[in-house]
Amino acid sequence: MPVTVAEKIQEAEACRLAGNELFKAKEFKKAILKYNRVFAFINGLVVEDQMEQYQRTLKREAPTPEEADAIQGLELNVWSNQALCYFKLKQWRKVLDVCSKILERNPHHSKALFNQGRAFMQLKDLDLAKRSLTEAAALVPNDVLIQKELQRLTALYRQQDEKEKKTWAHAFKKM
Repeated sequence: MPVTVAEKIQEAEACRLAGNELFKAKEFKKAILKYNRVFAFINGLVVEDQMEQYQRTLKREAPTPEEADAIQGLELNVWSNQALCYFKLKQWRKVLDVCSKILERNPHHSKALFNQGRAFMQLKDLDLAKRSLTEAAALVPNDVLIQKELQRLTALYRQQDEKEKKTWAHAFKKM
């Protein structure tokens, strides 16, 4: 069982890599479980200033600034990977939940904005999809995948407009 912060980070990283292998094998549910194990090792390592005294009382080692950065990077990376797994499983609300966690920490996380936009598209919330994808495109203007999703979004808007026109035309014919 890992004891030091460095050992816990190392164990968490091993879980992340194992999750990545499961993702590559298209074992998305198992990958999510493995990614969740990452948090068993790193939760509580980085605490707010007011909790430092409590941590010292428990004789817990506080992470160095470099370790704290590594922990935050690991969290963002794992959440991003989980969002992809949930997308593959067509669990759109979970994609949005995970992307929200990422964007709370880093509002300019282009992958989270991209995945959030794609999930909103699947839920037929085109305006929120447009907002997320436009923000992602502003951060990474040459990203081909983001541009393709924006084109797909434009087509969905057109389809929605056509459907509304037909609905109203049919409604007025009955009058």
